[in-house]
Amino acid sequence: MNFESAIQDLRMFWWAFAVRGGLALVFAVVLFLASSFLGIFFFDPVTLVYLSLLLGSFVLGNGLLLGVASGFAFEHHLRLRWLTLCECCFELLLGVYIGISMLMTPQSLAFLAGIHALGNGCFQTAMAIKLREERRCLLLLGLAGVISLSVGILFLTHFNQPARPTTQALSGFELFSGITWLVFAFRLRT
Repeated sequence: MNFESAIQDLRMFWWAFAVRGGLALVFAVVLFLASSFLGIFFFDPVTLVYLSLLLGSFVLGNGLLLGVASGFAFEHHLRLRWLTLCECCFELLLGVYIGISMLMTPQSLAFLAGIHALGNGCFQTAMAIKLREERRCLLLLGLAGVISLSVGILFLTHFNQPARPTTQALSGFELFSGITWLVFAFRLRT
């Protein structure tokens, strides 16, 4: 694969990474506020249903955005179209599953957050490998991929945490992911 062509391809839809980063930042703030304030006013089952709807809609929205980006990539025969399509399918399936399984527990919240972080890390690492000739992209996406994989493993191995620390940790992770995608979009744009 020609490296310059891959970077040019990604520059065509830099906006998808920018929107994805912006959505992650908004989700991080809403999730942090929800975990901080809703637990005070409502019992845990109501809070968990709300958090399930919030997480499911974020993951599903992320999948739909990636679907638009992969449709754009296929229409223009861009090089990373299959990677984008695979990530889109993963996010859509996970978002639908979260939406269907409304009976969320603190353990299932941590489990689903772990799967989301692992998937995010795998796709970030795959994109870093595809763009390995560009050192800045390799470092940014490679480091973000390793951190995402580590966070996913931590969520999966520490699933017995109460819902509030889990949602606050997920909020911090999404804040990190949002900043990563915005920096990546900025580097593609310039």
